[in-house]
Amino acid sequence: MSFIKEELLHHIWQHRLFSHNGMVTTDQQPVEVLKPGVLNTDSGPDFKNARLKINGTEWAGNVEIHIRSSDWLKHQHQHDGAYGNIILHVVFENDLQKPLGAFPTLELKHFVSDQLLRKYQNLRSSPEEIPCGKQLLDVPELVRNAWFDSLLVGRLQRKSTWMHTLVDTSDGDLEQAFMCVVFSAFGMKVNAEPFEQLAKSTSWKTLVKHQDNLFQLEAILFGNAGLLEAPKDEYQRQLKKEYDFLQHKYSIQPLKKEQWKFLRLRPANFPTVRIAQLAALFHRTGAFFRWFSGQTDTVQMQDLAVSTSAYWVTHYNFGKESAAKPKQIGATMARNIIINAVAPFLFVSAVRNGKPALQETAFLLLQRLASEKNVKVNAFEQHGLKVQNAAESQALIELRTNYCDHKKCLICSIGANILKRDQ
Repeated sequence: MSFIKEELLHHIWQHRLFSHNGMVTTDQQPVEVLKPGVLNTDSGPDFKNARLKINGTEWAGNVEIHIRSSDWLKHQHQHDGAYGNIILHVVFENDLQKPLGAFPTLELKHFVSDQLLRKYQNLRSSPEEIPCGKQLLDVPELVRNAWFDSLLVGRLQRKSTWMHTLVDTSDGDLEQAFMCVVFSAFGMKVNAEPFEQLAKSTSWKTLVKHQDNLFQLEAILFGNAGLLEAPKDEYQRQLKKEYDFLQHKYSIQPLKKEQWKFLRLRPANFPTVRIAQLAALFHRTGAFFRWFSGQTDTVQMQDLAVSTSAYWVTHYNFGKESAAKPKQIGATMARNIIINAVAPFLFVSAVRNGKPALQETAFLLLQRLASEKNVKVNAFEQHGLKVQNAAESQALIELRTNYCDHKKCLICSIGANILKRDQ
């Protein structure tokens, strides 16, 4: 059985997925597992602090697990003092006749059902995108939902890791850090970095002073972006004139315009359009974190559907007039902001401010947002799973990316439930 791996044996031992009746060691000593111990992810024996009853005597100590007995010699454990005090050597197959030491050996294959091994082999060898797809709905809904909640928390925490760094580099200023996060979301993958740099070079306190004047907000943002040099039309010249005054007033320095990428982008995603939308959004909301943290229990995508100034209705870039089309923040961008900026940052602020209620607010935001439609989510829906909202779709993206795609069924609650059923 070449598909047998140590990780499977660890799982079987940890969750006691073996027959307890008539369990004996290779030298016929009865074994009773009182506690399997704690899985050790560092060097040393695989399980620590196990409690066993062997031949009527209770033992406490460590357990080492191998596929074959000879793996003990292959791994040179006989020369490692860390393995000198194990109380049991558990192997799937005993391929040695002589004992390896004072400890007994338990050959596990006699006490593990063929059904469990077949289930595992089917999951590991499945050609399906979702290895357990055909059995997915057989897993109790309570188990699935609890696992999805855990996956969502993990995804939000993972997304927010770099946000903690932003807060640190912003001297603990949540407002400035959150502005960096929102700006980065507007840049999407192509322009995320220059948008983040734009936010870092622009103080939110400066923007707040000009919140009521959309023209001045555009002047500051386009000027700091380095996009007002060599004006091509009257509107750009007016913005530059305003920026020159504000730049001197606030002692701010622009970025280099070469950072911005326009090639192979749809015009609606041009950084000029996104900057104009950011100016319009700040014009409506003011300081982002203050507004979002105060509105997150009711904020909807339409709340973010702000329109740019009149100039951008007929422009995608400076000096190039186009057919009239409002440059409103669309549903896709609004969804992106909530999922990738607002919800994860609420986790950051919950930790930094000691306000766990903000984590619940993040959940509510995602639960009230329609589920995403993409290939990863669709794969689950094709197996009959009804995805209700963005909280569930985010959990499924995490599940697919970090578990299904790598066949990590043993550390997935759904896979574990399938293996232990009928045991």
